[in-house]
Amino acid sequence: MPGRPLMPESAPRLYIGNAVTYTGPFTEMHDRPLAVLHCNSMGSCEACREWTLNNEGADREHFLVADPTSGRYVRHADRASLSLIPHEWPEDTVPFSINGYWYAAAYATAGGSERTRTVHFYTAHDVMGRTWCHFPEITPEIRRLDEQGRRRPV
Repeated sequence: MPGRPLMPESAPRLYIGNAVTYTGPFTEMHDRPLAVLHCNSMGSCEACREWTLNNEGADREHFLVADPTSGRYVRHADRASLSLIPHEWPEDTVPFSINGYWYAAAYATAGGSERTRTVHFYTAHDVMGRTWCHFPEITPEIRRLDEQGRRRPV
């Protein structure tokens, strides 16, 4: 079953788990494929904490990018310094935003209460990621992810 891009070429959105190249000030991280993560995935990012307080509902423009082979990373890399390495996501992918970060979500599993879930998401590095979250309301996208989770083998 062929995959599909989640966004048209003219508006490349970064998803947590995308592969990118970096052209920012830390030149030792140039010219290698890096993985996009949310800024506070390796601890607190004060700049993102400040962003969260002032930009609720907007897409994130800063990320943590990590080299999966060496473990080195750049914290708070701005979107302008990242170039997307094209990737086709599986057909069942649900584009899903959590706190302004976009995920190529695969399915959700129970998270402890009616409004909490563990969202499992695809990555360009063929590793399934997951993140826990609390939702103010259950949307059609969450219901779709729940349904896809019920169809997964245990």
